[in-house]
Parts: sequence; C-alpha cells; structure tokens
Amino acid sequence: MEMKELLDGLASNLGIDSLAIIGGEAAIDIDGMPVLITEAEDDALLVSGLVGDPPPEGCAEFCNLMLEANAGFFDTAPCTLARNPESGCYMLLKRFPKASLDPESFAKELASFADTLADWRESFRPAAAAAAETKKDESAIRFSPDGFIEA
Repeated sequence: MEMKELLDGLASNLGIDSLAIIGGEAAIDIDGMPVLITEAEDDALLVSGLVGDPPPEGCAEFCNLMLEANAGFFDTAPCTLARNPESGCYMLLKRFPKASLDPESFAKELASFADTLADWRESFRPAAAAAAETKKDESAIRFSPDGFIEA
C-alpha cells in the first residue's frame, strides 16, 4: 500500500481532512509529541519521534539503558533508540514494511508507537531532576555534545 493511501486512512481514523506529504515526509502531533513519518527507500515507512536529550551527567547511564533496550527490544515494543549525530537528540524509530500495512493496522501501530515514545520521554524527567541536584566539581565526568568524555 502506498504512503498516501495509508496517511489518508490515518487521517480518516483521526477525523481530520488529510496529512500533507512534503518531500516524502509527513508530520503529525500525537498528544503533544511530534511524530515524523518518512517514506524509506526499501518500500517501507520509518516513523520517528523525539525522546529528548538527557543532561550530560546522565548520558552514560542513558546510553547503557538504550543499548540494553535495543539488544532485546526491552520496553521498545519493538522500536529502536538512536542518537541523531547532527542534533545530538535521542529518538525512537520504527520501520514498517508498507506491504504489511493497511490504514487500520497503521493507525493501531502508530498509537502503539506513541505509547512507547511517551514512556521513553517520561524516563528523561528523573535524570534531569537528578542532574539539577548534582553539584559540578572537577572530578565529575563530563560529556561533550557529541557524546565523548571531556578531558
């Protein structure tokens, strides 16, 4: 099924007129979370949402959590967590083969993706609160914006 047909069906399920496709991408706001739907080259759709950017003090712990989640699809329902090297933001991604989708199943899959995205976004709040209480001292490990330990 083509991306336009899937998005038209999604729009109908949501009770809106349509979703615009610009340059092979469409964006939708789900409960205040922007979600990007991109047409991939391999006849699939890639759905992505911004998780956030943990404070530098929580980067190592969050990276370990991401690796564990990606290795066993633990709490990712099975999505992938990634860090965009250009922006430094953490994202949740899921790939959908278009041949396996119809408008109704895509709407359900997108709702499941949004639930998982909300859970991962929520996991940033405790890390941010803990970092705010952490006093910076010379012995603390600091991470640069590109994820490397600063000397």
